[in-house]
Amino acid sequence: MLDVMSQAKNAIEAYNEALKVTSTNIANMNVAGYKKVDVSFQSIFEKMINQGTAAEGNMGGTNPKQFGQGMSIANTSINFSNGEYTQATPLDLAIQGNGLFILSPDGGDSFLYTRMGNFQVDNAYNLTSNGMQVYGFNSSGNVVPISALPSGNKQDYKWTADGALQYTADGGTTYTNTGYSIALTYFANPSGLAQAQGTTFAETTSSGPAATAQLPGSQVGSLQTGYVEQSNVFYLGETITALELQRAMSGNLSMLKLASDLINSFIQKLG
Repeated sequence: MLDVMSQAKNAIEAYNEALKVTSTNIANMNVAGYKKVDVSFQSIFEKMINQGTAAEGNMGGTNPKQFGQGMSIANTSINFSNGEYTQATPLDLAIQGNGLFILSPDGGDSFLYTRMGNFQVDNAYNLTSNGMQVYGFNSSGNVVPISALPSGNKQDYKWTADGALQYTADGGTTYTNTGYSIALTYFANPSGLAQAQGTTFAETTSSGPAATAQLPGSQVGSLQTGYVEQSNVFYLGETITALELQRAMSGNLSMLKLASDLINSFIQKLG
C-alpha cells in the first residue's frame, strides 16, 4: 500500500506541475510573440521481479514479471511553431520562419531573443522591443544597436521586405533609408531556449549558441512587414489537455484515498 501511495503522490505532483504550464499557456494566449510550452511524461524506476523464461520442449515460456514504479515529467520544451499574423503598424515586423530578433537589456553586455516585432522608438530615438534595445546592421555591415534615429514618431517609419528600415520626414510619402537593416539569428535547438523577461528567450546549453546574425532569408526566414505574430497557443487544445490532467489527478487521488483507507482499516483491526 505504501508503494501505491508513493506512486499516486508522485503522479499528482507531476500532473499538478503540468497543469501549471497549461494554465500559463492559456493566460498568454493573447500575448503577441508568446510561444507555448509543451510537457511530456515518462515512467520511472521500473521494478523487474524476474526476467521470464524461454519455451523449452513442450513447455511454454513465461513473460517477465514487472511493475511500473510511477511517473514523472520527462521534459518541457518551448513550441516554436508559428502563430497567426495580424496587421499592425508599418514599424512592426513578423518573421515567417525560424528567425529571432536580437535584443539587449543592458547595452550589449548580454543578449536576449524574441519573435515579438511590436517595435517602438523611445525618447532617445532608439528602436526598442519590450523596452530593450533592438540590434541590426549598419551601412558598414556591422551588428549594432539601432539608435540615433531621425525621429521619435513611430508612424514615420516602415520596413522593406529585405529588412531595411526607412524614414519619411514630417509624415510625407517619400521614404529614405535610415542606414539600418534588421538583424536576425536562429538556434540549432530553439526548443531548448529559456523563457526570459517579457516574450524574450535566453540562450542555454541545450539550445546551443546563437547563429551569426544575418539579414532575412535562408535559415532565418522571411519578413512580414507591418504585421506582428500572435501567440501559438490553441485554446481548445490547451483546454482539453487541462481536462485530461485534472482527470488523471482525480484518478490518482482516488488511489491515494483507497490505499489510505485500507491502511487505516488494517490498523483499526490490529487495535
